[in-house]
Amino acid sequence: MQLFKFNNQSLLLATIFGALGLIINFYPIPIFANAQLILGNTFTIISAVLLGPWYGLITAIISSTGLMLTWDSPHVYLLFCTEAIFIGYTRKNGLYPLYGSSIYWLTIGMPLTYIYMNIFTEIPESHMLFAIIKQGINGLIYAGFASLLIVLIPKIWSINGSLINKKRRSFNAQVTYFMTLMITLCLLLSALTFNFLFLDKQQDLLNKNLNDTTNHISTATEQYINEHKKVIKSAADYISSENMSADNRSLILNKLHQNYPSFLTMLIANEDAQVVAASPGTMMLNQTGKKIDLSIGDRNYFYEAFHNRRLYVSPVFKGRGFGNDSIIAISAPFYKDNNPLTVNGIIEGSLDLNFFASIDNQNNYGEKEYLILVDEENHIIYSTPELMLTSHQEFVFSNKKGNYRTSLDVINIHDIATETPEYVYSHNQLNNGWKIYVLQQLSPLVKTAETQMVGTYILLFLSIIFTFLISKRVCKLLTSPLEIVANQFGQISNTDLKKQVIDDNTSTEIFTLYQRLTTSKRELLQQQLELEETVALRTEELENANQKLLALVDKDPLTGLYNRRYAEDRFDGLLDFCLRGDHAITVAVLDLDLFKQVNDTYGHLAGDECLRVVSNLLKQQFKRETDIVSRYGGEEFILILPLSNALKIEQHLNKFRESLQKMVINSPTDDQQFSVTTSIGAITANANFSKDIDAWIKVADDNLYKAKAQGRNKVIINVINESQETKLINKPL
Repeated sequence: MQLFKFNNQSLLLATIFGALGLIINFYPIPIFANAQLILGNTFTIISAVLLGPWYGLITAIISSTGLMLTWDSPHVYLLFCTEAIFIGYTRKNGLYPLYGSSIYWLTIGMPLTYIYMNIFTEIPESHMLFAIIKQGINGLIYAGFASLLIVLIPKIWSINGSLINKKRRSFNAQVTYFMTLMITLCLLLSALTFNFLFLDKQQDLLNKNLNDTTNHISTATEQYINEHKKVIKSAADYISSENMSADNRSLILNKLHQNYPSFLTMLIANEDAQVVAASPGTMMLNQTGKKIDLSIGDRNYFYEAFHNRRLYVSPVFKGRGFGNDSIIAISAPFYKDNNPLTVNGIIEGSLDLNFFASIDNQNNYGEKEYLILVDEENHIIYSTPELMLTSHQEFVFSNKKGNYRTSLDVINIHDIATETPEYVYSHNQLNNGWKIYVLQQLSPLVKTAETQMVGTYILLFLSIIFTFLISKRVCKLLTSPLEIVANQFGQISNTDLKKQVIDDNTSTEIFTLYQRLTTSKRELLQQQLELEETVALRTEELENANQKLLALVDKDPLTGLYNRRYAEDRFDGLLDFCLRGDHAITVAVLDLDLFKQVNDTYGHLAGDECLRVVSNLLKQQFKRETDIVSRYGGEEFILILPLSNALKIEQHLNKFRESLQKMVINSPTDDQQFSVTTSIGAITANANFSKDIDAWIKVADDNLYKAKAQGRNKVIINVINESQETKLINKPL
């Protein structure tokens, strides 16, 4: 299987595209809720279309890192890397990127998004469809922008001539796609703009309704508290002004309670915090009907009213004795003989908190609204039962939006750690420090956005199909006359030029083109015969010359081996091949020992015969397709042996050396016989040893010199391991 070979220029371009995408993806455009437009992936599509799927994958990895750092969600690598490979391959097969993107998101992208969200995230089911559809629409948007850039900036196609699929497309198909692209983008951007404005309007209306409800409940609560504060204050003043007995106080208390039943209980306590009167009176009796002593000295409403001498509204607390309900107490001091210096006791009323339930129930006319009322210590006085919050407990919530885009205030009260808001809310603080929260579930608004997004997606999908069909039909009407002219001129002869091939309904531009083509065709036919003869002669001459040049360019004419230039040119390719597989390469330099004596003793023709015999032996023993055997100059040869086995290469070289030593060479002039030996210097190392062949040859040359110095007819090889330590292997005959 042939491994994919990266082109340095394409790799650089893919990296630049990825860096641009990464920067843009750092700043996604918020739409609504957790929906954001990401436009950095435009460069991923451009890279996949222009450079191919694997370069697109590199761009996708880099650009998706921006989203990973922004969202902290690894699904971006899965989605967008898969998309880059898919778009790259579909583009190779002739599919335009907008069509490919539509197929990807319908069949792969949206299902993958659903699976990931369902398994690895805590997004509620009600939000999931909205997020998935948004993802698909976003994919079509940046695929459309990428296509538009490619169409409108044609120079980008010529950055590297080998980058794109060169299959030529029909004018009809190109115009159809461009029209489909423009109409689809216009429809999509218009729909998104409308959805954005509509959702903003919905949020404004919802915010206004929540604020109106909050203000209404705040006013009613203030009036309710103030009215009952006045009642307690008036009763305390009346008791202070009248010197009455305990029985009379009980009668007055009962009558007051009858007039104001919104107090659950009422009581009067003396200066010792002992309850001396209560309504209903059963508060003072045990189960047998006997009067009991009740003390409220530990209650803050007694302390504040009695010792601080002020009208006091207590925080919420849990009742005791007469029921265990949550209580808000309003208390005030009364004085002995109306003397403000002598506090004689307090009067207290416990508010009926069901009042807030009645306000809550009367308020819901549209979407369900929820009410939470907390005291100045942030403890819950009342909450809508559906919220399942406990009264007099601390109100714990989170109102951080995080990446959630909405003009509304959002709040989580059940799962405060989640990044998906549960409710939108409005709140207000009363004069006494209480706070009112009015909540409404966020899901209906998300559902509205989801419905609109689904409608947008369906509209977009139908528009692509409809626009494609209409554009194809319109373009066919425009291009049919051109096709007729092209087809006719492909078949026309010199005697047919006077025939009319288009009718009177053809446009002026096409008719003019037809006339010019007719004139040009006539001139071309006249020159054709002359050119054919000249071309035939020149072609024959060129073929002969090329055959001679090809033989001289790469081959040594004496030995038939490759020459030095060829070996050096092929080295880079073999080096890249071995780098991908982490294989070793052996470079060996061979020099015939005492070759000058052969020439001096037997003549130069014998020397040439010796070189041919050595070359044939080299070709026999180093005969893999990947092996390069070349004459390096004079009696010197070079071997480049990829995929070398470091444990056996020395044995192989010695085998050749021994075979050469045993070989008998006949002199072509006088049939004298002689033999030669060779000294070999070599290096075996991983392909990453050096990219420069001169570095390899330098080590091999040094070893050849050592072999010569140690008596010749030797193999000296350096085997360089991964740690770059050299083990010198020097084995004599």
